[in-house]
Amino acid sequence: MKQIYLSVFLWSSLFVSPFSGQIFAQDGLPRGSALPSVSSNAIDILSKKNNPNIDVSAELFNVSSFAEKNLFSQAKAYFDQGNGEIAGSSLETFLLDYSTSPLLPDVYLLLSEIYRSKGETNRASELLKTFVGLFPEEPRISAVQLRLSIFYFDSGRLKEIVALWDGVSDDAPDKHRVFAHLIRTYGARKKNLEALHVLMKKRAMHSKFVTPILVEEEIIQLVRERLNTRDLLTLVKSFGGMFPADEAMMRLMVLYDAKGDYYHEEQMVLQFILEFPRHRSLVQVRQRLAQIKHKVKASRYLLAVILPLSGPLVSFGNKALSGAELAVQLFKEELPGASVGLVVRNAEEDPSRLRMTLESWLDEYHPIAVLGPLLSKEVNRVAAVLEKKDMALITPGATSRRLFSLGNTVFRNAVTNRFLCNAIAEYAVLELEVERIAVLFPDEQLGRRWVDCFSEGVEKLGGEVVLTERYPLDDTDFSRTILRLKKADLAQDGFIEEIEAEDGKVEEFYTPGFEAIFLPADAVRAGLIIPQLLFHEFNTVAILGTNSWKSEEFLKLTGSYADGVVFADGFFKGSTDPVIETFVTRYRARFNEEPDIFAAQTYDATRLILAAMRRGALTSAKVKTAIAETVDFPGASGFIYEILEGEFIKEPFFIQVDQGKFTQ
Repeated sequence: MKQIYLSVFLWSSLFVSPFSGQIFAQDGLPRGSALPSVSSNAIDILSKKNNPNIDVSAELFNVSSFAEKNLFSQAKAYFDQGNGEIAGSSLETFLLDYSTSPLLPDVYLLLSEIYRSKGETNRASELLKTFVGLFPEEPRISAVQLRLSIFYFDSGRLKEIVALWDGVSDDAPDKHRVFAHLIRTYGARKKNLEALHVLMKKRAMHSKFVTPILVEEEIIQLVRERLNTRDLLTLVKSFGGMFPADEAMMRLMVLYDAKGDYYHEEQMVLQFILEFPRHRSLVQVRQRLAQIKHKVKASRYLLAVILPLSGPLVSFGNKALSGAELAVQLFKEELPGASVGLVVRNAEEDPSRLRMTLESWLDEYHPIAVLGPLLSKEVNRVAAVLEKKDMALITPGATSRRLFSLGNTVFRNAVTNRFLCNAIAEYAVLELEVERIAVLFPDEQLGRRWVDCFSEGVEKLGGEVVLTERYPLDDTDFSRTILRLKKADLAQDGFIEEIEAEDGKVEEFYTPGFEAIFLPADAVRAGLIIPQLLFHEFNTVAILGTNSWKSEEFLKLTGSYADGVVFADGFFKGSTDPVIETFVTRYRARFNEEPDIFAAQTYDATRLILAAMRRGALTSAKVKTAIAETVDFPGASGFIYEILEGEFIKEPFFIQVDQGKFTQ
């Protein structure tokens, strides 16, 4: 029987990497191993003139029935003549009629090539994937896996490539060719963490083609030169007390040290000592502890930071710490040589230990003021010690109204519900000039507090809350609540007007007796209520809310119905105010993430302390006095008019939804 060939494009005996110019030889090993330093979007790993064919198995062809041979040969002939449609149809018929034929492997191969020639690479790759699953012992399996790998490279499905070769012997040259190119492809696309995971797979191979120590050198080079802080932290979490977590930790120590983030450097040192007690670099790492303390104390003036840097609030604590670090950095840029630094403590340590050791910690470092904590209960724990030291504390998060009963040491730069409800009440009466307002609120204690606070704020400014309507917390359909509000309004000042249309039909139009409605609801409930309000003809009233609406979920739920709604907040990163723009731009550049309100409030608190020092307040007592006397301070979390009994009196941000986006 004449041997039949399928023209399937596969890797040749060599091809050139477009990233590094290196040659990949037939044995599958790359000549050189450095990761590429340039990126390319075009991954063309084929060299058509050298592509071999996949032979149809003569043995399988010979043991097939005459009908099977005939149908398959006809399909192959049609394909060779350029008639892929008929060829594909014939092979689909083959699969239906001869589901147990010995020629099935060849049918899948030819059908895959037909779809590839038509540009339907997804269908082509699925057929090859089926081949691999059905015929794992097929002699041509390696060639098929190579072809499927090419499809995956071309379509960007890189994660599927490693799984494709997991069951293949580590001594298979083709496997090493694929892994080598996969590492380079990830590197070229700057997906360095993914490249590292493939290198770790390669390191674990038991093969004559792999020298583990050389692979480790590649991994170490990648960790030291390519991974950012976030990638390194992911690596530490993924590998725990194993290589390359040790290299990631040591790299993080260097990065933290360069930024002056001595707290996180110290924590990384302690974690390293715990997880790698017999590491070859343990002595040098231990020496860092003394060096860190010396560097912290080298600053003439220290600001103490007490924040939750572990536990459930760690993300907020880290953002707040970043805000403080940025403020110190910018201060040093303005005053080169300024000897100012931070000394940091984790508020999440054992509460009893925190109280006992806080005084000795303050005595050791002699900070000039304290930033933090975030929670009111933590402020309660430390306030007495600071009062004794005559030292100011500025909390960027605590909201309890009892804080100021702790003495004159506590200052607050934080957004409270009272601040927000007074702000939105002021906006309604003074900016929108509305006099009559309704409130739709959840039937719970917090909802009732919002009503009381908002009503008080409106009445002080000459407005009036004319209607309040509550709804159960478990409601998802708010029609009945809204209709009750409408009925109550019609009994007071709302009215229905009848207008006769040209066709003689009379239509009724509802006009509310109030000009605005306040919704102290979370993002989900507000997202459900607002469209229903408009459906029930409340489209002529202003809709006001709270900062809990500032979420993508709210925008998705409301769609275009939210256009025009307004709420108050204590920070808006999209502001065009120069102070805020500087903060947001520099924060993104330094930390490669978006700032939040805690970062902004801690940034302002730090700047306020530094500004007091700049004016000559160089003792803790003088700093506390200077903070209390602050007026007209431009902050990233709002312009600070004054500080009244420890409370920062600030200008709020009013945020409106405009065409599906938040704007100031």
